[in-house]
Amino acid sequence: MSSFETGHRATARPAGRLMLAAALLAAAMAGGCFQPLYAENTRSVTGGSIKDTLKEVEVPEIKGLIGHYLRNELVFELDGGNEPDRSRRLKFNASIAESIEVVTVDYANGRADSAILVATATWTLTENGTGKVVSQGTNIVRAPYERSSQRFATVRAARDAQVRAAKNLATLIRGQMAADLVAG
Repeated sequence: MSSFETGHRATARPAGRLMLAAALLAAAMAGGCFQPLYAENTRSVTGGSIKDTLKEVEVPEIKGLIGHYLRNELVFELDGGNEPDRSRRLKFNASIAESIEVVTVDYANGRADSAILVATATWTLTENGTGKVVSQGTNIVRAPYERSSQRFATVRAARDAQVRAAKNLATLIRGQMAADLVAG
């Protein structure tokens, strides 16, 4: 080993350690800037914590089968379904549209082998007293399912796709609502 290589390695180690220390210091300092969205101290634009504000959302009936399942999932995701007598300061309104995309076709008999249910929820979250919109959005989910020559199996698979779509929509909507409600 030459004296250059030995000297180069000796200076590379302190520089690498210095870089590592700087990176760890920057990460530690930035860590104080972030806080969990659903933490008790994360404030909402309507007052209180995000967690408590989501419990104050009224979710009325939504038309259609996906709407029915979406409402049930949202009620559970927003307040766990365990505080029915709580006062509701916000109101959720939604309309659901669904369509079917055929993915593959069995050319021997001309029947679709699989399909994708496309569910679109267009929604708003408004304050009950003022009617001010505090959050709104359009969310689209796709739920694939297999089609069968047995009619009941196809109907059941389509129903399962509707339930999956409603669950996914509820999760997306709750997350977007919470993000929009964070006070700046």
